[in-house]
Amino acid sequence: MVTDRRHSSASEENSGASTTDFQDEDAPTSRSATPAPGRLNVELDVDREQRDEYQGVKSIVRNTVRGWANVENAALEVSPVRGGITNALFKVRLAQDAAPTTTKDPIARAVVVRVFGKGTDQFITHRKVQGETSHVLNEHGFGAKVLGVFSNGLVEEFIEAESVAPEELANGGILLRRVAAQMRRLHKETIARARANAIWDTLQLWFDLAYGVANDPTIFKNDARKESILASLKIDSESRQMLFEVIRARCEAVNSQTVYCHNDIHAGNFLLNRKTDNLTLIDYEYADYGPRAFDMANLFCEFAGFECNYDQFPTCELRREFYSAYLHTTVDAEIDALEAEVAAWTPVTHAFWALWAVIQAKYSAIDFDFLGFAAMRMKVFYASALAPSEWVPTNAALGGQHGTPEKSVGWNATAEGNVVL
Repeated sequence: MVTDRRHSSASEENSGASTTDFQDEDAPTSRSATPAPGRLNVELDVDREQRDEYQGVKSIVRNTVRGWANVENAALEVSPVRGGITNALFKVRLAQDAAPTTTKDPIARAVVVRVFGKGTDQFITHRKVQGETSHVLNEHGFGAKVLGVFSNGLVEEFIEAESVAPEELANGGILLRRVAAQMRRLHKETIARARANAIWDTLQLWFDLAYGVANDPTIFKNDARKESILASLKIDSESRQMLFEVIRARCEAVNSQTVYCHNDIHAGNFLLNRKTDNLTLIDYEYADYGPRAFDMANLFCEFAGFECNYDQFPTCELRREFYSAYLHTTVDAEIDALEAEVAAWTPVTHAFWALWAVIQAKYSAIDFDFLGFAAMRMKVFYASALAPSEWVPTNAALGGQHGTPEKSVGWNATAEGNVVL
């Protein structure tokens, strides 16, 4: 096995901006015609695919990717992508000597088949329209180019690029400012009808689902460790009041602007082609309208990785550099105001992913310690909720236990994982 830090998709978002002209990545985008992806009423069973030499994966790409209809199975090289903790991913590449059907459009030589994770339709409410949403994002110049849609997944073009590492952003400078510029550009777009309370609607749904998991003694009845962790999370009426009354009131007080948010923004979801210098933001499956500060808080928290090592949380100086690039200003009062927004919304990001992890612990077949991750995020949620002036997460809030999830797959696993070649 070798680590493949290249993502399995391609994007119109690649602006070709140089590192000395990152402002181009903040330029307004006009909606452009993008071919609608092919559609199939087919559902893939991941376990069966692994037994049947990926016959279903190959059939889907032949029937959705332009120019691949007559490609023989033997000319399709399939590599499962390991490490993702939401979906199952398969990279499919045309063999070097494969001759795709000629079309007027450029022929993709590699694609990714993204099979939605088991049970994710329970908490990702727009799963049924994700193909349409992804196509609209493509027309606005964002996200992976969607080539095909099937009943429980998407086919996306592969991007020849590497995911950005948090330490590259931790140094500040041009790359950090380019990330801020791309976030700002996304936030300026109108993708669908705005819903000011979308983030709270999602949290209400997720809290209810997580509460059901926490109060069902049958789910983990044969696993004492999981039962113990679940009980320690305290997903109860007290935490519900803390999140939806106390924390929400603080968030409303800072009045963070409602924008189209990525909602899973982290360094690993930015892909950088080291040769062309193109920077692409990918993976919009959690995207919806919400406060701009949520995306920033999430980006900062993700510096800690799945191991939740908050020694890596961005410094005040680094955060202010990011705000300055995002706002296009050096005015301290404006930067201070944005920092106040992020401070209010940071506890929400902890609750968001803690609840998500509890739900995943019930439904997901992926080998990841979801409850161990949820426990760490809930600890820092409570710490920041009870002491709002100490909103910056620390390892002290974890009792020095960061890095405890079993079989941790790394900070960028949701974007990448390992490709078995």
